[in-house]
Amino acid sequence: MKKTVVAQPITAPSFAAYGELLSLQNVPNFACNQGRATRYHDLASAIDCADMHGRVGFSVYACTASSLPFHVQVMECHPLGSQIFYPMTMDPSQRYLVAVAPAGALDTERVCAFVVPGDQGVNYRKGIWHLPIVALDQPLNFMALDRIGPGDNLEEVVVDFWINAAADQTSPSSPC
Repeated sequence: MKKTVVAQPITAPSFAAYGELLSLQNVPNFACNQGRATRYHDLASAIDCADMHGRVGFSVYACTASSLPFHVQVMECHPLGSQIFYPMTMDPSQRYLVAVAPAGALDTERVCAFVVPGDQGVNYRKGIWHLPIVALDQPLNFMALDRIGPGDNLEEVVVDFWINAAADQTSPSSPC
C-alpha cells in the first residue's frame, strides 16, 4: 500500500516549524492613498534571500485546479532562500494544498500536509522541503516572493505518495 498523508487545516502553531503563516489579521495596518486603501504592513519580515548575494524577486503563479486525494510526485526545497506564496484572490472559500518536511535529507515519513484558505499565505523557511504550489478545486493565482541570484536554489526529489483530506479517517494520521 502506498503512503498516504492526511492534510489538516493549517494554523500558525502547526506550521511554525516550517515557516510563517501569513494573514491580514492582527498585523500592523494603516489607511493610505487618501483613505482609499488599507496597507497591511511588512507581512514578509522573515523572508531570507541574502545568501550568495541574492535579492528578493516577485513572481506570479497561475495554477490550474487539482483535487484531493492528490498524488505527490515531487518535493522541492530552496537551500539559499525562503519562499512566500500568497493567493491573489483573498477569498477564504478558495483553498490550496501545502505539504512540508524538515530541512536536510528528505524523509517522506516526516511530511505534514495542510489545507490553507485562500486568504492566507505561507513563507517556507530556507531549506524546508515542500510540495510545489497546488490550487484545490478551482484555478488560483499566487503572488510569490523568493530569492533571485547566483547559485542553485532549487532541489527536487521524485517521490510517490498521496495526500487525503482530514475528513478521510481511513488514512493514517499525519505526523504533524
